[in-house]
Amino acid sequence: MDKVYLTWWQVDRAIFALADELRKNFMPDVIVGVARGGLIPAVRLSHILGDVEVKVIDVKFYKGIDERMEKPVITIPLHGEFKGKKVVIVDDVSDTGKTLEVVIDEVKKAGASEVKVVCLSMKPWTKVVPDFYVFRTDKWVVFPWEEFPVVVRE
Repeated sequence: MDKVYLTWWQVDRAIFALADELRKNFMPDVIVGVARGGLIPAVRLSHILGDVEVKVIDVKFYKGIDERMEKPVITIPLHGEFKGKKVVIVDDVSDTGKTLEVVIDEVKKAGASEVKVVCLSMKPWTKVVPDFYVFRTDKWVVFPWEEFPVVVRE
């Protein structure tokens, strides 16, 4: 699968753009970061939006590039108060959408009054089109916090 490599600068610009749209259209009471890929964008959004409360959920689905388990599994459940709150779920990519379906369901079960999804990118085939996203691609996205190829000089 072809890859696209993002820099820290590109990611930061994307997060600022998402924050601007959230301020105009849906200011959240709580941000839920989906571990692992959504944590850095979630924390960054929280700071930009004035220290919005951040919660974490961990859902395992990928084993490797384009290698998935049968279905997503929650390994760290949501904790905290969501009843009557506006919640934004943040992840890096909406690929199949299966992880986001699980998280949306959990946030709704916790009593959130409104739920929106924010992703840096989305795939054309996803089942969950984010309410806010920056770009669409059919490539594997490599974020700066992930593994980059390293050249070792001997």
